[in-house]
Amino acid sequence: MKDTNEEEEQEDIKNNKEEKEKKEEKEKKDEPKVEEKKEKEKENEKTNEEPPKKEEKFPPEPKEPEPKIPTDFTKILKESLEYKKQGNELINSNLDEAIEKYDSAIKLLEPNISKANKQKEYNPQSQEIITTYKQIMSNLSLCYFKKEDYLKSKEIDIKIISIDPNYDKCYVRLFNSFLKLDQPEQAVYFGNNLLKKFTPETLEKYKDIIPKIEEETKKLQDKYNEIKRKERNEFLKSLAKWLIPLIVLIAAGLCYYFFVYLKKHPEGLFGNFDNNGTNVTNKTEKLNFTLEDDPDKN
Repeated sequence: MKDTNEEEEQEDIKNNKEEKEKKEEKEKKDEPKVEEKKEKEKENEKTNEEPPKKEEKFPPEPKEPEPKIPTDFTKILKESLEYKKQGNELINSNLDEAIEKYDSAIKLLEPNISKANKQKEYNPQSQEIITTYKQIMSNLSLCYFKKEDYLKSKEIDIKIISIDPNYDKCYVRLFNSFLKLDQPEQAVYFGNNLLKKFTPETLEKYKDIIPKIEEETKKLQDKYNEIKRKERNEFLKSLAKWLIPLIVLIAAGLCYYFFVYLKKHPEGLFGNFDNNGTNVTNKTEKLNFTLEDDPDKN
């Protein structure tokens, strides 16, 4: 009996062990599923939570425009006008020294021209800066013109016109400079611009030079007309080289036809035609051939 009991106990122990092992295996298998459930629960909790509120962005407050503070050109104007005065005193006695004075004034003014252009509307000194700059540049151009450096003179005048297209003195000087440089086309261009752009009151100052502009314009027009006439003559000559032989050849052919060929062939080049438009000459030739020159009947 004891043996049987022991055996039963051992079997129970075995069975319990097996059941435990099975449970452990099941738990191991179920572990990832449990973790997944937990994760899903956490996600659901997150979704149920209220979303964070976005911070409202307000448009930036409009900035007040910066006050326009005019540049103080007083010191620059004073110094440049002093240089200009000294240059004007020297222009008739010493051109080189006058050029030095004007150059010194321009070095003061030139860096401030762009700034002065921007402040024209609200800074009265700006216009004074620009006007002084143009006057000194014009005087400098005059100095180079008197020194017979016409290239330098015209460069300065063109620069002045780029700033102020209505600076009349520059057009007069450019007309004379280009004439001295033997460039009549450009001289006439600026001379005619002077006559077109400015009023009779302004042109009254230049009444001595206006006849010269008209004279140079006429010379240039005559020169162009002469060039066109020569080109036309050259064209006619080249045309005559092949046109005259062609006319002679055609005339010779017509003479031969009327005076030689028609005597031998009175029916003409294409023969005689009846009222129906058929060639009679060809018919008679065929008939003559079939009746008289048929080799089978001979």
